[in-house]
Amino acid sequence: MILFRIVYSIAIFAVYIIFRQSMDISMYMAFLYSGVTVLCILLLDLLLGGIKSYRIISSLLIGIAFLVLGFLLIQSFQSVFQQKEINLIVLFLFLYAGIIIGNKNHKFFESLITNVALKHNSTKIKLGSQPKVLDTSTLIDGRIANIVDCGFMEGSLVIPGFVLKELQNIADSHDHLRRQKGRRGLNVLKRLQEQTNVKVEIDNTSFDDIGTVDEKLLALSMKIYAAIITTDFNLMKVAEIQNIKVLNLNNLAIALRQTILPGEDLIITIAKEGKDPSQGVGYLDDGTMVVVENGKKRLGETLKVEATSLLQTESGRIIFTKVKA
Repeated sequence: MILFRIVYSIAIFAVYIIFRQSMDISMYMAFLYSGVTVLCILLLDLLLGGIKSYRIISSLLIGIAFLVLGFLLIQSFQSVFQQKEINLIVLFLFLYAGIIIGNKNHKFFESLITNVALKHNSTKIKLGSQPKVLDTSTLIDGRIANIVDCGFMEGSLVIPGFVLKELQNIADSHDHLRRQKGRRGLNVLKRLQEQTNVKVEIDNTSFDDIGTVDEKLLALSMKIYAAIITTDFNLMKVAEIQNIKVLNLNNLAIALRQTILPGEDLIITIAKEGKDPSQGVGYLDDGTMVVVENGKKRLGETLKVEATSLLQTESGRIIFTKVKA
């Protein structure tokens, strides 16, 4: 292809030079026109090399807008732009500037179109039938497989190819803990593919022009009008800002925690000492901390206790109890 581009460029220069007299232009202008033509062809080749629709559309639209702007400039200052050769150069320059600006700002154009499409389709797509994109943290967490097995999930599950690649990289890590997390994520993915309750798809859209995995997740979700399933709090907030539906498994776990009221009885095993000298600490099945007054001396025992009060903190709930007589 490089040799073809060189030969093609030489041919352009030859055509302008050979036919310069019939076009009534000088040798200097023939070289100038040839150079401008070659530059435009190289630019077109650069744009079409990636074949990204939003990039091409954005470049063409803004290029045409700049071309119109250049034409209006020439019409407004006809006393200055009297030679057709100069006018042609000005138009070429405006067109080139518009194409470059459109090419560099195609993400804004893509985001604008996608957000409009999302708002237009949000009333048509029900959450149940909406595809759900799974991120790496969800697969490593593993609870999504249990939710699917229980039949609480509807619509297809989408596993992005870049998430699968990240999971494989984690599984190949030299760090033992990371390697275990990666392998667990791959096992969860295999389990999801083997179940029959919901459809699981692998989407190999690459998004090579986007840097981080989180940004690619957002782009894919907007492209296919999907919700995101995650345990990542920061990803959830960024997605909500961009009007993308997010299902956070941690929020689901909090919503499903057992409701305890003061006066109710619980069966708790004292697992460790509390902060205060006489306190013992146990846990419910969902991980909720239970503080037992005068439980320190009963370490390791399973006791019947009565809830006295509840405290909600940023890290979760704490239930204060006393030993039931």
